[in-house]
Amino acid sequence: MTNFKKFDNIITERKVLKMTREEFIDKWIDRYMDEHPDEKIEDFDALREQADCEWYDNEVDHDRKTEYDLTAEQAKVAQDAMKGMARAVNAYGKEVKRVRKENPDKRLLVQAMADCFGADGSPCEAVEIVNPERQVDFVLNGVHYSATITAHRPPKTK
Repeated sequence: MTNFKKFDNIITERKVLKMTREEFIDKWIDRYMDEHPDEKIEDFDALREQADCEWYDNEVDHDRKTEYDLTAEQAKVAQDAMKGMARAVNAYGKEVKRVRKENPDKRLLVQAMADCFGADGSPCEAVEIVNPERQVDFVLNGVHYSATITAHRPPKTK
């Protein structure tokens, strides 16, 4: 297959003269034939396709409209669809909520903290377990506190 190269001078002319697509392609092919007179062109369609690719590259590089651009409605729909892309969905489009494996040790620790804060004679008031594996809320001297417990990952072994 022929090794194609970009013809920057045609692209520069395109910027200045505002050629149509067909004019650009014709001029690109003419320039290619002039620069490669010894080469026998077997697949003229491939040469035309390469020129067409150069045309679209130039149009996209300069933010000009092409026939493949989205309409205003399509752009709005695409933008709305991208807003919630971080959610996990299954094959049917239903949202999937991750189910975490229970950690009985953390539950035991959070319950022990709640029992300690809420024990008789403790200055804490309104002791509440917000998340059974993570957080206990309580009030001490009129100030609301939250105690959160975190289990760190075990270190990696080599």
